[in-house]
Amino acid sequence: QSLRRMGLEYFDIFYSHRPDPNTPLEETLGALDTLVRQGKALYVGVSSYSGAQFAESVRVCERMGYAPITIHQPAYNMLNRTIEWDLLPHTERAGTGVIAFVPLASGLLTDKYLGGDIPAESRAAQRWGAEWVEKNLTPERRAVLRELNEMARARGQTLAQMALAWILRLPSVTSALIGASSVQQIEENVAALANLEFSEEELRRIDELTKRQP
Repeated sequence: QSLRRMGLEYFDIFYSHRPDPNTPLEETLGALDTLVRQGKALYVGVSSYSGAQFAESVRVCERMGYAPITIHQPAYNMLNRTIEWDLLPHTERAGTGVIAFVPLASGLLTDKYLGGDIPAESRAAQRWGAEWVEKNLTPERRAVLRELNEMARARGQTLAQMALAWILRLPSVTSALIGASSVQQIEENVAALANLEFSEEELRRIDELTKRQP
């Protein structure tokens, strides 16, 4: 039905968006394999699987002869670094690509909230409300964002560009999934590719600021 609605003959990649606790992993992966065998998907991937869940998925695919997991799509950004120790060691061993989603931490790693006010047109104001702001924009978090922004300016980048460059510098990360509401945002994000190099001092300071997020 999805293919018909979209006017497509097949999907380039079909994801299991997140693990279903009520469905055996073998059944989920078997369904993905069926799509590949039927020609309805070229490749399959997973999203939001923990390191342990991904490793078990790889074992199941190998044991059952299923189509391999080509891509994992986890949440990853400067403010959420869990995959560095939980997932990336497994994807590197399996040779699986990684596409990071929310690379700008839902707008936190942009200049949108640096002034202290919540813009009326922002998702924080229109969708998420006071609870999200209270949780994600603490005084400590704002101080971290301001210092990261100063680092970005010293590099000749915006905060968003530096945040994307920091992710894409890693050989184990294939790409980053961005959401843009204007051509200007797309152009700004693409410009991050102009400088993916970080000095040891820059990386050390970013670690100090972001590995102990409040």
